[in-house]
Amino acid sequence: MRKRYQLENLHCANCAAKIEKALSQTEGVKKVSLNFTLGTLDIESDREVNVEKIIHSIESNVKVSENDNRKFSELILLLMASVLLVSSFVLHLWYLAVFSYLLVGYDVLLKAFRNLRRIAVFDENFLMSIATIGAIFLKQYEEAAAVMVLYKIGELLQNMAVNRSRRSVKKLVESMPKHAWLVKEDHFEKVDPRDLEVGQIILVKSGEKAPVDGVILEGSTIIDTSPLTGESMPRYASASETIQAGVIVKGAPVKLRVLKNFEDSSMTNILRLVENASERKAKSEKFITTFARYYTPAVVLLTVFVSFIVPILTAQRMSIWISRGLILLVISCPCALVLAVPLAYFAAIGRLSKEGVLIKGSTFIDTLAAVKNVVFDKTGTLTSGEFEITKIENTNGYSQDEVLMYSAHAEVNSNHPVARSIVRSSQKINHSVVKDFHELSGFGVKCSVNGKTVHVGNDKFLHLEQIPHPQTVCSMDADSAVHVAVDKEYAGNIQLTERLKETSMSAVKNLQQEGIDVYMLTGDNEKKAARISERLSHIKYHAQLLAQDKLTLLEDKIMKTGKTAYVGDGINDTPALARADVGIAMNGLGNDAAIEIADVVVMSSEPIKVVQSIEVARFTRRIVLQNIIFAIATKVFFIVLAIAGKATMWEGVFADTGVALLCTLNSTRILFFKGKVG
Repeated sequence: MRKRYQLENLHCANCAAKIEKALSQTEGVKKVSLNFTLGTLDIESDREVNVEKIIHSIESNVKVSENDNRKFSELILLLMASVLLVSSFVLHLWYLAVFSYLLVGYDVLLKAFRNLRRIAVFDENFLMSIATIGAIFLKQYEEAAAVMVLYKIGELLQNMAVNRSRRSVKKLVESMPKHAWLVKEDHFEKVDPRDLEVGQIILVKSGEKAPVDGVILEGSTIIDTSPLTGESMPRYASASETIQAGVIVKGAPVKLRVLKNFEDSSMTNILRLVENASERKAKSEKFITTFARYYTPAVVLLTVFVSFIVPILTAQRMSIWISRGLILLVISCPCALVLAVPLAYFAAIGRLSKEGVLIKGSTFIDTLAAVKNVVFDKTGTLTSGEFEITKIENTNGYSQDEVLMYSAHAEVNSNHPVARSIVRSSQKINHSVVKDFHELSGFGVKCSVNGKTVHVGNDKFLHLEQIPHPQTVCSMDADSAVHVAVDKEYAGNIQLTERLKETSMSAVKNLQQEGIDVYMLTGDNEKKAARISERLSHIKYHAQLLAQDKLTLLEDKIMKTGKTAYVGDGINDTPALARADVGIAMNGLGNDAAIEIADVVVMSSEPIKVVQSIEVARFTRRIVLQNIIFAIATKVFFIVLAIAGKATMWEGVFADTGVALLCTLNSTRILFFKGKVG
């Protein structure tokens, strides 16, 4: 059986790892996956497991439920303890300090006792308990209470910061549509989206989200794709257009034919990617986890040496060195080290998910930050795959409007990108006048328009049909020409150029300014590739490439110069996406092959998102390095001070909780990072 649990009040990555390990070692449990970043726990077992009991044996504050009212009561207790602590200093009444200590420290003492029974003594609860109990035995009542109160305040602030970093991804989870309107013969039935089947008809009302992927049956509406792509500008969607799950219908209600089951829909895929992202850890995360595993026991051994061996060797009072050892215990708590680095990566994943960029693991953030080359596929990546008319040439008495009219009617039944672009440019098309349509792939189309035979195609097509025509030279700003003949008389030609995406130019310029080499790989001929390169600040390019040629070029030339990101959008790009140091799939909506292969998925199709991803990755790397250096340096500094007798309990708390809080707050800066293109 499989079960999912929501864990509240789980704010320590170290504790999460312990819970996952304990559950995985439980009899009957086959698989355990605890996602600290989302606070979710997935368990697969062949028998009932008392999950709550196992979790509480490690972390008693964790609630295995959706609702939790403990936060308010904990805040009240903390305020009461703070008042008692201040009163003990003012009135010089030691028992007020002890009462304050017990009021907020009971749960820490309880968890420490449970850890002692399991011989798990190298965590913050046990270390904090020993340090403060030792201070009480040395009659440092106010110091012991202050340490515990400040520790709990720091823990509260730290939890608030962690929850803030989780919020963006939590919103994504909570945004899943909760119901669907299934169309029956004479009414609409409210059903669970999980129960929908492919082929069924559903209604999506204005203001609601599409519960599954579907195709519009009739009519048109305005849709908002921001939940998936991060793009705030609504757009029109008409009949036969595919709508992804999670897209908001802003205009008229529409009926959709279900294309995918709920578990295979776009929104579910996004959630699956985000939830699994924390499982692929970056090298920095692995390093800090390993470091903390050896660091804490080392400090404990150092504490024992300082407290008991040094006074014997120096013939000094043991109470002085025990006091210094207790401060060392407070300093040695591993929270700052274990929490600060993973939280930075999770903040980056959350930040980019808001922009419609999905990172499949924190390890790819490190790779993005180190990228030296960005290689773009052309069609559908740098260009929109659509064409725009740059010039219409007419001859033999035909006007430019007539050339466009005949070509648009002839192309109306073709799905070729050039044909669709010509049809879009025409003001009005009468389908009833088009007869006897024939399309010859790679050449052109032939049909009857108002009883006249119309040929529309390339130069080879006119030669094949033996239609006399002049040699056409494309203008400087055109990529190709489509010839038009009426009753085998040459009427003129339409010259077109491939349309660049809106952000292609700015993306290329920003990447070049960052010192990144930008390449374009395409299967188009040299002339077209050179023209696109010229329009994009003369980026490096390679033309007339097959899928295997792109792969060879990547391996033998480009990747040898440094970390390389490949950006593509189609099935033919999957070998290169898989081989590059980091593969970035564009047009992620509905592109299942690209989503499966790529390491990063851009849900919108704009190249500027690649720049944004690299900017966030580089900023995250700086934050991670800052956290690691600051946490370790501060710990070492205060350890030296404690041994020298220059550090107090108060400073020990700063070295533990204060450093953890500062690193956490530093990590949350990623959530607000804008960058040059943010």
